[in-house]
Amino acid sequence: MSSGICCCERVNGIEYSAMDATDRRIIGYLHEDGRMSATQLSELLPLSLSATAERLRRLQERGVITGFGVRVDPAAAGRSIDALVDVRLAPGAPGEILETSLLAMPMITSAMHLTGRFDMQLRVAARDVQELDILLAMLRDELGVEETNTRLVLRVVDGFPRPVPV
Repeated sequence: MSSGICCCERVNGIEYSAMDATDRRIIGYLHEDGRMSATQLSELLPLSLSATAERLRRLQERGVITGFGVRVDPAAAGRSIDALVDVRLAPGAPGEILETSLLAMPMITSAMHLTGRFDMQLRVAARDVQELDILLAMLRDELGVEETNTRLVLRVVDGFPRPVPV
């Protein structure tokens, strides 16, 4: 029995298919509740449990669904300072060392390599201003950062962050 996913292309023995409305519904339901089981999903869809589980498996194999996670309120977790830090490396400073170092810092919640004047933007969840100041000094003094521009997040607009549209 087919799961209903239409194969559009085969590359190196792997089937790649376009997402259809049912795939989009699955992703929408998972955006609302990432802990939803295949059984719960199948009850909301015109699919059997096995067809739903197969679609989930294929969405993961194709890299459409890359994982499931938990959203934590930084302030409730004792991290009341939410900051965006733009970082510009000194000329010749190896970016790989900075990237590797950032991975070891739990207060860095995201890091993006950018175009434009700054090389990276960091999202920082710090306990207090002192912890943020220590991070900024470390970036300058130990990791080859020439300039930073720091902005404190006052609030996140209701409805954001939101899921990637599919």
